[in-house]
Formats: sequence, structure tokens, C-alpha cells
Amino acid sequence: MGLGFLEPWPLWNAALRRESRSGFFAVVAAILIFTMTPIYLITNHLMDWRDTTVWDPSTSLDTSIPFIAWSMIFYQSLFFLFYPLPFYTMPDTTEARRETLIASQGLLTLTVVSNLIFVLLPCEIFIREQAVAGVAGANPLLVSAFEFQWWIDSPYNAWPSLHISTSGMFTLFTLRWWKGQPVKQWIIGILWLLMALSILTTKQHFVWDLVTALVLLGAVWHWQMRPALSG
Repeated sequence: MGLGFLEPWPLWNAALRRESRSGFFAVVAAILIFTMTPIYLITNHLMDWRDTTVWDPSTSLDTSIPFIAWSMIFYQSLFFLFYPLPFYTMPDTTEARRETLIASQGLLTLTVVSNLIFVLLPCEIFIREQAVAGVAGANPLLVSAFEFQWWIDSPYNAWPSLHISTSGMFTLFTLRWWKGQPVKQWIIGILWLLMALSILTTKQHFVWDLVTALVLLGAVWHWQMRPALSG
């Protein structure tokens, strides 16, 4: 793997030119949103249109895990906690900015690889039917949250779970930046664990999706992230 792939890509030049911390993050966020969102939405709608399942990775454990409606709060924490996490945790140093770009490149790699798998080896998350039945009678806000999630997310973008891999990526960098602050590290670690469990208790994913996401994250961290970090 060439050194150029490991170092920050020219894609981020506009962000590197920003002197303020907020300006830097605004540009990085805009680039990620305008690259990742179309990839995911196009794949999502394509697979919904194809309505094809080529295999079934489910086990008896998937159907026996209880549906917990309020765990949708932790499921949605991907968007209000983990994706913005670097903004709150990144030290305001040149090296930390570089590491944020390295993390963002890992995020793009996870997105591209996962979406290719969504297209090549689709499987329907049929256990969502348990959530449809179980959410009836729940708090109206939770019902609305589930209905919105189902509206934007067809049950085919299953494995490896982007919820797990992308949140795990930012959690690893946060643990790195919070070195010497064990209380904070434990808190974010526990919150990530609750989010990880929520993909199962909301019936949005199979156990297989969680496991394969961890494998993919480990591979990207080992071959793309770690070699690019200074220590």
C-alpha cells in the first residue's frame, strides 16, 4: 500500500486551509456528507428496488433477542453523538487535525466497501417485522422515530453494519485523544457498547452484521489507520 494512500488525500486541501477549528470541521463535514450520503442513498434505493436476497445469515439468536423500543435512542446516537464526536474531542493541534482526516478517510473506505457488499451479497433483515409488531402501543415519539427510520432505510443494507464500523472508527480516535482520561474513555466506551447492542434490540440488524462490521473495522484500522498514525 503506497504512502500516498495513507497520508491525507488532496480531497481535504480546502479543510487544511481553514485556520479556525470550526472552519476546519465545517469543510470536513461537508465533504463527508456530500460523498457518503449519495453512496448510501443510491445503494439503499437500488436494493429496495431489486428486492433481492441471495442468502440468509440469521440464526436463532437473532429472533430470540428481545425487541426494546426505547433502545432506538441509542441507535440514533450514531447521528447526534458519534458522528459529531471528533468536533467535541479532537485536540486543537496540527497533528490532531491530520488524524481527523485519516479517520475521515477510514470512514469513506468503510462506506465504499460496505456498500459494495450491500449490492453484491444482499440479504433482507426480515426480523424488522418483530419491531413493527412490537412498537405498537409504544411512546408516540418512539413510534415516529421507528417509522422515520424505516422510511429512509430499506431492510437490505445489512452487513457489515455501518452503524458499528463508523461509530467504532470515531470511538477509537476519541479514546486515543482522551489518553490519560480514563473516566471519559469508559463513558464513551459504554455508550458505544449500548449503541452496538441497540442495532440488535431495535431489530435493524442481525448478529452477523455486527460481527462482520467489527472484522471490517479491524482490517481498516490495521492496514489503513494505524500505519498512518504517529504513535
